[in-house]
Amino acid sequence: MKKVSLLASLLFLFSAVSYAHGPVRGRMTATLDIEAPAAEVWEVIKNFDDMSWHPAIKSVSATGGNAKGATRTLTLASGGTITEYLKKYDAKKMIYKYKITDMSIAKTVVYSNNEIEIPVLPVNNYGSTISVESKGNASVVTWVATYYRAYVNNVNPKDNPPVEITEAASDEAVTAVFTTGLTNLLHKFEPNTLSAAINFKMKR
Repeated sequence: MKKVSLLASLLFLFSAVSYAHGPVRGRMTATLDIEAPAAEVWEVIKNFDDMSWHPAIKSVSATGGNAKGATRTLTLASGGTITEYLKKYDAKKMIYKYKITDMSIAKTVVYSNNEIEIPVLPVNNYGSTISVESKGNASVVTWVATYYRAYVNNVNPKDNPPVEITEAASDEAVTAVFTTGLTNLLHKFEPNTLSAAINFKMKR
């Protein structure tokens, strides 16, 4: 009898875990070939305190330049702010890494009788790396982001949770950031190319 009860308890626990789960870390990688020397492409994106190459960014307030520990606050064209911290910078290798430390709230949604704040970028614990590499006379830009969805508690798909707290929402938002930025960067060097052939890879 005890064995049956134990088995039933384990099955119930497994079922609960299967349906209600916490956030799963995602890793999105976007790569884009640009018909321009890597040094020229890097020149456009190299300054941590300058995001004028990204059309979604209205302005930047920054301190520290390109030194490790520098910070920048991005004011978005759509409204809201994102504050980021520079973790690593290597001009020779044409790469830098940064992390979001704070974001303004875009909206609130209700789930399980709780009001949940959704930041302007619906992610949590977001870190990113952007780099440029030579490819003959051309270059390859690689932009990588690791993150969790904005809502860090368990979600049960059976409850039909608000879309804003799902992994899909975070993936869609990060994809949009990458697509908009990389497409605009491409058009600085290839103005006649209609769409950017960005290669996306997602791992979770």
